[in-house]
Amino acid sequence: DLEAVLEAALFDGRSPVLVLPTATFDPTPPSRVVIAWNQSDESLIAIRAALPMLKAASTVNITVIDPPSHGPERSDPGGLLSQYLARHGVKAEVSVLARTLPRVSEVLCRHARDIDADMIVMGGYGHSRFREAILGGATRDMLEIAEIPVLMAH
Repeated sequence: DLEAVLEAALFDGRSPVLVLPTATFDPTPPSRVVIAWNQSDESLIAIRAALPMLKAASTVNITVIDPPSHGPERSDPGGLLSQYLARHGVKAEVSVLARTLPRVSEVLCRHARDIDADMIVMGGYGHSRFREAILGGATRDMLEIAEIPVLMAH
């Protein structure tokens, strides 16, 4: 089962995983990348792993869904990440979206489709394995619905 393989690779292999959709895959490097940013360690690890691809991309979109009303980015969601990426030569734009669909993964995939993205970068398994197994989560949901490659890291 794909989820078990992904979980083993992320937790035991400690390396990023590129999940490819079952549909036709184009082997050219991604040119339009969406970063799913939720200020988690997992997201930052995935972003660091994706830096070579982000530098080569023509468009990088930091996507923040329902940003928290407290914390360091409350007045500028995605701003600190944008500065970090700029220091590494990556020009990024920020999209702040409301959760208008039942699952965060649905909002993220719809946004990726809307801007014609060809890859998503996100953290994987930000919650415990038990919680993901019982309640589900964005990682599992993304495995089910992603139509473009997704780079995940934990």
